[in-house]
Amino acid sequence: MNQQTINWQEFLQTYELAVNGFVLKLESIKKQYILAGLKNPIESVSGRVKTPKSIVEKLKRMNMSFDEIRNLSDIGGIRITCKYIQEVYQIFDLLKARKDIEIFWIKDYIENPKPSGYRSLHIIAKYNAETINGRIPINVEFQIRTLAMHLWGSIEHSLKYKYYRNIPENIKLRLIEASRIAYDLDVEMSKIKQEMDSLDIQEERPEYDDSLFEFDFDYTYDEKN
Repeated sequence: MNQQTINWQEFLQTYELAVNGFVLKLESIKKQYILAGLKNPIESVSGRVKTPKSIVEKLKRMNMSFDEIRNLSDIGGIRITCKYIQEVYQIFDLLKARKDIEIFWIKDYIENPKPSGYRSLHIIAKYNAETINGRIPINVEFQIRTLAMHLWGSIEHSLKYKYYRNIPENIKLRLIEASRIAYDLDVEMSKIKQEMDSLDIQEERPEYDDSLFEFDFDYTYDEKN
């Protein structure tokens, strides 16, 4: 396989199958929680498959040959957002219990954020995509983060793209401080949730989601990464 002979549409379809499937599976899990009257940890699910241009750029950036293309961990990615920090790890436990993936790499950027201030839980897993040519093993990346982490990450990512990964130093410092503030917010909201959960409330409105029966696949995140 090389850059001149690769059929990109055929190659990427394997990842599209995996991403489509996991978005649907996770949306179904969200629906099960809600219909069962349980506290649902999943706020939203989205997925994307990298473009050929983005894949080639990453291979060059990682100093990898084109033959190593299957070794890239994030050609297919699924992002899960939630309200609270503890729900990040609850979703992680759900993924660990699955029989259709084999998790082989975990990076906790929540406990150990990147120097930039980036926070998220990253998981890479082996998955066998079912195709007409049989099973094809691929890597799939899961990112789990709170809404506050997602807001910060989305803005930081757009700035990295705008400035060709060279964000001005004063903006970098302000982003680091904004990350700290966002994390403090997450911690406080998690404490509020824990306190509310401990209260003996006689009547509590069940969780409801108008989008229960609307499964929309969103392939927008990190297209430029």
